[in-house]
Amino acid sequence: MSSSTTSSAAAYPKPPYSAPPPAGYPTRSDAGGQNGAPVPVETKSKGDGFWKGCCAALCCCCMLDACF
Repeated sequence: MSSSTTSSAAAYPKPPYSAPPPAGYPTRSDAGGQNGAPVPVETKSKGDGFWKGCCAALCCCCMLDACF
């Protein structure tokens, strides 16, 4: 019964090498600014383009329904 309770580390050993992360993926060396301090992030509003497009599509649908 003890043979069925093996650890997953023994069943799946760590590979001898590790692949580099994908391009643009943050690594530990560039995770922070000076002295490992987090870099402040600025966010910008994208506007209301989605809602304008959505309303235009609904208006177009209603006009086509009324004309045909």
